Amino acid sequence: MSRIDTDANKMLCYCLGVRYGAVVETIREHDYRTVSQVTRGCKAGGGCRSCHPEIEELIEEVRMERQGGEGVFATLGRLFRRK
Repeated sequence: MSRIDTDANKMLCYCLGVRYGAVVETIREHDYRTVSQVTRGCKAGGGCRSCHPEIEELIEEVRMERQGGEGVFATLGRLFRRK
């Protein structure tokens, strides 16, 4: 499962109370490409910054989604999934 498929109601940024759905929607709506843009757009990542790697993964997956491809993390997950 890719990060972009995470339950929209699951908390992503605990410091500022921002959920996955809000972050994905913000990235898609504004075509954001950096964590700082996402932080300005929805506040996620503006606290302790521990969610920055997840935000970066979401940005990459939305970018790949737009290109009609699979994100790098989804590809790695598929390749290394135990059978």
